[in-house]
Amino acid sequence: MSLLVMPANDAGWPLREAVRRHRVLVEVTSRAEARAAAEAGAHGLIARGCEAGGRVGELSSFVLLQQLLADEALALPVWVAGGIGPRTAAACVVGGAAGVVLDSQLALMPESDLPEDVRAVIGRMDGSETVLSDGMRGLRRDGRPDGAGELLPVGQDGWMAAVFRDRWRTTAAAVRGIRAAIEAAAGDDAAGGLLAPGAPLAQALGVRIPVAQGPMTRVSDVAGFAAAVADDGALPFIALALATGEQSRRMLREAAQQLGRRPWGVGVLGFAPEEVRAAQLAAVMEVRPPVVIIAGGRPAQAKALEADGLNAFLHVPSPGLLRQFLRAGARRFVFEGAECGGHIGPRTSFALWEAQALALEEFLDQAPPGTAAQVQVFFAGGIHDARSAAMVAAMAGPLAQRGVQVGVLMGTAYLFTSEAVEYGAIQPLFQREVLDATVTALLETAPGHVTRCLHTPYVDDFHRMRQELDAAGVDTRQVWEQLETLNVGRLRIASKGLRREGDALIAVDEPGQRAEGMFMAGQIAVLRDAQTTVAGLHEDVTVGARRFHAGRIAALTAALGPDAAVAEPTPEPLDIAIVGMSCIFPGSPDLAAFWQTILGGRDAVTEVPAERWDADTYYAPEVEPGQTGRISVSKWGGFIAPVPFDAIGYGIPPAALASIDPAQLLALEASRQALADAGYHHGSPAVDHSRTGVVFGAEAGSDLSNGKVVRATLPAYLGEVPASWQSSCRRSPRTRSPAS
Repeated sequence: MSLLVMPANDAGWPLREAVRRHRVLVEVTSRAEARAAAEAGAHGLIARGCEAGGRVGELSSFVLLQQLLADEALALPVWVAGGIGPRTAAACVVGGAAGVVLDSQLALMPESDLPEDVRAVIGRMDGSETVLSDGMRGLRRDGRPDGAGELLPVGQDGWMAAVFRDRWRTTAAAVRGIRAAIEAAAGDDAAGGLLAPGAPLAQALGVRIPVAQGPMTRVSDVAGFAAAVADDGALPFIALALATGEQSRRMLREAAQQLGRRPWGVGVLGFAPEEVRAAQLAAVMEVRPPVVIIAGGRPAQAKALEADGLNAFLHVPSPGLLRQFLRAGARRFVFEGAECGGHIGPRTSFALWEAQALALEEFLDQAPPGTAAQVQVFFAGGIHDARSAAMVAAMAGPLAQRGVQVGVLMGTAYLFTSEAVEYGAIQPLFQREVLDATVTALLETAPGHVTRCLHTPYVDDFHRMRQELDAAGVDTRQVWEQLETLNVGRLRIASKGLRREGDALIAVDEPGQRAEGMFMAGQIAVLRDAQTTVAGLHEDVTVGARRFHAGRIAALTAALGPDAAVAEPTPEPLDIAIVGMSCIFPGSPDLAAFWQTILGGRDAVTEVPAERWDADTYYAPEVEPGQTGRISVSKWGGFIAPVPFDAIGYGIPPAALASIDPAQLLALEASRQALADAGYHHGSPAVDHSRTGVVFGAEAGSDLSNGKVVRATLPAYLGEVPASWQSSCRRSPRTRSPAS
């Protein structure tokens, strides 16, 4: 049965009809589409996350995969498309995926026939250029996110095309490389313990587990809740947001009093107004929490804090910034994907994590020994349970092997804990909203200023105002200012049930909270529907992750075979290297044409060309017993077109061509093309070919060899053969080519 891949919404070819004739994998962008595909009889699913090119939905690959694998109504294998590289491919399979899909990543391979202008645009990508338009993600043909050109279906992972090309050179090698990464992850038993109690990052920060409760504006501002997180061994953070110096000092003092000697931290905004940031940092230096996270910060800000004995982590939303920060001496980072709640960056977790891991590895390859042990990384965005944490561990395994210390940072996951309500971090309504959530929404006040929250009535109000402002032709900056003003105070209403009126804070009832509040939350809100505890959450992403990882490694080892998951030692270089290829086939005069014949499924079988032989002499639809002369029931075959041959160039007298087998002449020409493919063109600098060889294969027999057989055997039957008959058995290779 053939394999067919089709989108979930393809009305032109009903799925129920297709599954009767093909093995069908259906591309889905949501759980609803997946359930419909399963009901129609699909054999498997391809989860296309919002970072993939082409038709996409709301959820990222990371979150959509989790949702589909956790759905008991879906007993189908799931492949993942969007944000896939060697590290995230390993994470997907360890997480339970059947496999991964590559598309944009292969755009620059030699087998790709994309136009040169498109290849050039993709070759310059860093992953931030793609845009979403009417449910389609793509890259403008001119390469500008704000351009108006054709939208090419290229995902956030398009930047990997150049990496794949440079690393693997061919599509086949890339596929082998991805498989090797998956098999290496299946053999890395130690990765399961990266997030377990006592892991290296936990020891370095003085906590029991390498887990941070990320700073959330208007949520992570309650000392009692921070203490509850610290009580179970994680690292809590107080979020200062845009608090004044006095407000910051009060929050930090309360936290210090309740937390005592237990490690904790503070989150500040590196892009806050200078006077606000200066006042906050003065409060930080007075109270001295051991750890600081700077969102939108710079290495100089981190250095100043570390010079005073604090550990400073920088949010880094792009590989370009990470490379700059590493060169500037920064060593502590938060890599948070766009699945998170609140202000988000342009890249989803898979796309960001793959890029950042590559940038880190490239830096460490050139750095002095011991540098890796100085690097500490919190991964964030879409992490909340054993499966998601085990996927992070699998992806980060190669970094940990080099000495990098790894942990996870969670925000939205803590909104599901009973302690969040008990200590007043959020109101009961907030938790009910996240428990009931099925989607999240994005509020964009200006390009690059995007907030993720739950879809509540305020979201509709926001979009209505934006449409009115756009319709009125209001200047972009004024639009931003008015929308930011509209957002002010909305999170306090949602999380604390309070509205500021003048200098007073007024209580808001639950209907008012729901109507007016902005409930910041990440995409994992669609994955959870039950309350948990801080201890239960921590258990799940640490011990539970190690248990989940071990189970998947055992299953993968069994599936791949006992030796597949064991990394083989690098073999010594062989004495033979294949550096060039060529071919001459029916309908394909060279290598590129042959590849296009294969990709296009083109039929190269034709009727016998008249210049080859007279088909009517030998052909009969049916050969009767005893019939002579007509010996073939077919007049079809694969025939090589005449091949131009420069006899003088090869030092062969043209008069001698008639006595040379065409297969030998074609062997010369094919060898020349193979050498040219290897870069040894005519006129290139002298190369020592004393150790160069050409290996070629050819179909047995040729026109000349067949003619010689006839010429040699005719005398046995006819006696002396007339000279005219002998000459007719010799055919010139200048006008004929052997059949394949």
